[in-house]
Amino acid sequence: MWTYVLLAPFSLFFAYRACNLLRNYLAARRYSVPIILLPVSFEDAWWIPLRPLFSWVERLPFNLGSWYIFTTMGWPTEDEYRTVSRLGETFVLCSPTRNTIATCYPPALQKVFGEHKNWPQPESQSQMFAFYGQNVSSTNGAEWQRHRKITARAFSEATCREAWQETVRRVKSVDFERESERTLGRVRTTFDLLAMQVLANVGFGQDIELTSVPPGHRESLMGSLGFILEHVMLTLVFNSLKAPDIMLPGILKRLKVSVAEFRLYMKEAVLRHMQASKTKTDQPGRTSLLEAMVKANEAEKQQLQKTTSRPSYLTESELYGNIFVFNLAGYETTASTLTFALPYLAAHPETQDWVIEEVDRYYVQRSTDDEYENTYPKLVRCLAVMHETLRLASPAPLLVRSPNEPTELPVSTSDGPTTVTVDPGTLVGGNFYGAHLSSRWGPDAETFDPKRFVSISSAGEERVAVPEGPMYCPWIFGTRVCPGKKFSQVEFVALIAQIMSEWKIDVLRLEGEDEQVARGRLMGVLKEKYFNISTHLKRPEDAGVRFVRRRRAHV
Repeated sequence: MWTYVLLAPFSLFFAYRACNLLRNYLAARRYSVPIILLPVSFEDAWWIPLRPLFSWVERLPFNLGSWYIFTTMGWPTEDEYRTVSRLGETFVLCSPTRNTIATCYPPALQKVFGEHKNWPQPESQSQMFAFYGQNVSSTNGAEWQRHRKITARAFSEATCREAWQETVRRVKSVDFERESERTLGRVRTTFDLLAMQVLANVGFGQDIELTSVPPGHRESLMGSLGFILEHVMLTLVFNSLKAPDIMLPGILKRLKVSVAEFRLYMKEAVLRHMQASKTKTDQPGRTSLLEAMVKANEAEKQQLQKTTSRPSYLTESELYGNIFVFNLAGYETTASTLTFALPYLAAHPETQDWVIEEVDRYYVQRSTDDEYENTYPKLVRCLAVMHETLRLASPAPLLVRSPNEPTELPVSTSDGPTTVTVDPGTLVGGNFYGAHLSSRWGPDAETFDPKRFVSISSAGEERVAVPEGPMYCPWIFGTRVCPGKKFSQVEFVALIAQIMSEWKIDVLRLEGEDEQVARGRLMGVLKEKYFNISTHLKRPEDAGVRFVRRRRAHV
């Protein structure tokens, strides 16, 4: 008797989901594209903490567990181009939750992400990083425009100049001489700290010790943010849980503390800048990203007092929400990109020599106010390295949108291009890895070659050549392009230029291992990656690089 009572809820749950799966499957058939059936979806909140427990599913025989990879929104990072080469550029992920049309077909990507007003983000994705407050990545329509208006003012040329100078200063402080051999895991932690130092200084105007715990705090700034990002999926699921500490497991207790600690750090930073803005005169000088955002927000408040229009400034929680996503993007993605870029250069010494040639020609450190303006635009090859690294190791997961009304979507089928009607509630996901590794890039699409992003002008000068539209979109494209795009580019170029000006990067070889075998092993490690806010390596300790002091050809 009790067995039936206990099993009844589970039976009803599975029966309900089976009915939903059947209904969604019948709806997916009308698209006339391949269908992948999934018992669970990345939208199922209950699945997020349970998913690691089912990793054994992938090892089931006869491909019975092939669905498992698609149950996280970061599946394109691991799948790369494999499913596209097998099924085509458009296919449907059919789950009991709803259907998701995954596509890397350029006309479809252009339609969905180029017409963002008609294709808003669903809450399942937009609210992922809104636990501190609504922000520029979590909002749609008029609300997004309000956030964008304030936050975009912070990413000025002055901020980029500060990013350049601070990045160069921080790279010089890294002791590559003492620790010349580093695993890729150690490379990641090195640039995690460096990226956070740059962000703390340029973003928040604080030159503080990130790993120490200041008075009034229980965790360091680096420790609190790092723990949140490491366990961000748990944060999404359990952040609103109002259970007493005694009922929580250890990891959730620590997460609760980290979330509260980082909120306190943000509150202190905003309060400090608001107080400073009341006393600081409008004279030219150093302005942090946060200070610029606070000033723009205060200006909006003052402007509102003169009109009767609806509020256009950000609330306190919205300020915190935007600060958090800036930290997330500026800290995680910078470290991730460097973790891949440096070993790529080590495994391709001819490309590294090509970059060093440019650095020796143009990167002359003068410590003058116009160093950024005079040097950055000339380092075309350094920026090309960033573009090629992001093409192969993009930070973007499957970004999904859903139409406001029934909308025609271009799709590619085995019979050729056609259109299908997508109803509200159905998701369309941009498979940007599929676009980045498409054969449209040529037969060497999966090969590291930054030269594909460089062209020669009629005057014989090199310039960055990035394909327009959806073939390449690590920062998305159109009006919702990442506001920190140039900031990240400046930071990366400064990092690469400063490192390459003093060091060559070699593959770290095992005892008795020749160069070719070592490069192959390194590339194998780089191939095995996964998504968690940014791209991470599955086996970062199984390969490494060695920094070798070099003598510049000229200065």
